[in-house]
Amino acid sequence: MNKNACVRAIAVLMTAVVTLLVTSCNPEAKWTTKDVTVDIDVFTVSAGYVECSFRPSDDAYYFIACEPARPGLDPLDPSKQKQFMMLALDSAEAEYIAWRYDLLKDGEFNIAPFASHCLQYGAIDHFFTSLAPNTDYWIYAFVVDPEKSEPVGKLFLKSVTTTRTSIVDVHFEYRVQGIWDYIYPLNEDGKINNHFPYLAATADSLTLAEDWDHISPEEYFTDYFLTISKIDPESNIRYGVQVVKNDGMNSHVEFEPGHTYYTAIVSFDGFIGNNVIYKFTWTGEDFAATFTDEDSIVSDGEDD
Repeated sequence: MNKNACVRAIAVLMTAVVTLLVTSCNPEAKWTTKDVTVDIDVFTVSAGYVECSFRPSDDAYYFIACEPARPGLDPLDPSKQKQFMMLALDSAEAEYIAWRYDLLKDGEFNIAPFASHCLQYGAIDHFFTSLAPNTDYWIYAFVVDPEKSEPVGKLFLKSVTTTRTSIVDVHFEYRVQGIWDYIYPLNEDGKINNHFPYLAATADSLTLAEDWDHISPEEYFTDYFLTISKIDPESNIRYGVQVVKNDGMNSHVEFEPGHTYYTAIVSFDGFIGNNVIYKFTWTGEDFAATFTDEDSIVSDGEDD
């Protein structure tokens, strides 16, 4: 599949995914809590993320999470399970209430209920990201009564240990076509990797000059990525091909003729690394350029 066809396919796929999410989170969907089990399969464990799936045995709402293992605690101990599940659910509810409060304060009224926002429904594939390398984690799930917001039945749990370093070798190709730009995370064989987490940002050279007096692009983006990875990593992590229309409305940047831009892309698998920064001067709607690792200004030591 060529890259243009791939972009179109991803757009169709994302529409299907959004439709699925809307229907799967319907609070009116039928559900049960009787004798439901949740199978957890782990596919990939790297330094900073885990790829897994959850498969309930019946139509049910259920809660999922991944947290560092706590020495001295066995969550599967029958005498500890209920307390463990209640604590996890209470923590999620506290975060939900804070989220809902902020939206209400901003004048939003059409807000998803707790079950739609925090619980899962049906079989799903899921990524847990922003994990620490070489760390033991518990991945778990349990059925929830969505009306009472109470856990029901048993706890289902898998233990994993993240790797010391990333097990995935990904490099980033970048293309600018008019006001559109495209990021392609590629495996060693040149195929697109749709499962690898990364961060990316574009900045006008004028922004660097105004906001960061005499700072290099590498220092600017290092600080920027560290900041967003601590504040809200889940909202900023990207997967697969990324397509952005740089018109100032659908993006943070509006391409302007004669302006010089920097686009930085970094892997986010346990730590921020494998970074590239591509520099270009945008000339107008007919501008077209493709950048690979060899074009990164980081590798040749250029900083302006």
